[in-house]
Amino acid sequence: MADLSIDFCGVRFKNPVIAASSELTLNADNMKRCVDAGVGGLVAKTLTDSEAMRNQTRKNSKWRFLDEKHRVSPGKLPREFSFYGRSGLAEEEPAEWAGELREAVAYAAEHDSVVIGSAASSSGPKGWAELAKVVEDAGVPLIELNFGCPHPSQMVGEKTGMVVGQDPEAACEAVAAVAAAVSIPIITKLTPQVIDMVEIAKAVREAGASAVTLTNRFIGFTVDVENERPNLYGWAGVGGPWVKPLSLRWISKSYVAMPDFPITGTNGCYDGTDVLEFMMSGARIVQMCSAAMLKGYPYFTEVIKQVDAFVERKGYRSMEQIVGVAARKALTYDQILSLPPERAEIDYDLCVDCGICSDRCYYHSIDEIDGRYVIGDSCRGCGLCSTVCPEAAISVVGGG
Repeated sequence: MADLSIDFCGVRFKNPVIAASSELTLNADNMKRCVDAGVGGLVAKTLTDSEAMRNQTRKNSKWRFLDEKHRVSPGKLPREFSFYGRSGLAEEEPAEWAGELREAVAYAAEHDSVVIGSAASSSGPKGWAELAKVVEDAGVPLIELNFGCPHPSQMVGEKTGMVVGQDPEAACEAVAAVAAAVSIPIITKLTPQVIDMVEIAKAVREAGASAVTLTNRFIGFTVDVENERPNLYGWAGVGGPWVKPLSLRWISKSYVAMPDFPITGTNGCYDGTDVLEFMMSGARIVQMCSAAMLKGYPYFTEVIKQVDAFVERKGYRSMEQIVGVAARKALTYDQILSLPPERAEIDYDLCVDCGICSDRCYYHSIDEIDGRYVIGDSCRGCGLCSTVCPEAAISVVGGG
């Protein structure tokens, strides 16, 4: 097996695959199952002082996996499914949850795994600091502040989770209070429902955060057309593999802006290849939730094996070589304009002259001449024809 270990905020993880804060880490027993599956680490369910958020988990947990039409389709899910649901934060009062956390921390240490604590207060900076101290005292080496949970945005009077994450001043006040209360590194988990996540990441870093988690889920709304009603009675959190490009956008942008600010990536990771995509975009460790909830704890083991096989095949000497490699090669729009031009080419050994490429060329660059389709000099190299050709007879050549 390759060396998959990586450092995150001074803490060694045996591999970059992390179980995200969720029902997967709802209690000590669940966290132990993550550890048994071989994860490098896990983020515990978020400790809260909000009774309303505890009740969301106790009384209002609803989960559905939706197909490409956003419909419930048991057992027939595409890879790009949507994970649609509603839950809250840890069910237990702080003292009781601390016991669960200590038990999980001890078990993880015996198996070379790491437990990351998580907290979210609805009581302002003082509340955030008090909860963070409870989490630190349970023995975790890192704490994640949950500024991303989408559900408080739908709950009257609950200024926690995403509601704080959308308010830079409130988020920074919470980070500063926690930084003054604990000695362990602080990770801030941010909501994607802001104008610019990079600016929020910069702000919380200035306030005392040591790292950032990008990103939490969105709030969505899906409809049961036949019964003329919303799924799950109303609004709910939405994520899943389909959202990966959106998550990678903010991870890569944050990495390019602050390459020395560690990122843990989440929201959209389905398999080992996705783990590597998150890392190549700039994440050092990668949290998984929806795919593991769909497939069960042993799926973590499979994902780790997939990452290992890739690292072995490519001959990477360390996981450090992977972090940010794609983000560093990303070009701005202006830089792309300076590249040599591209154009499409047809392989006539494969072409069946169906004409689909000509019909889909909105720049009118493909014409039929003597029964054959020919790409003219006006081709812009956009590549649309290459993606719609049913015979894979068109390629794009040139460029950088």
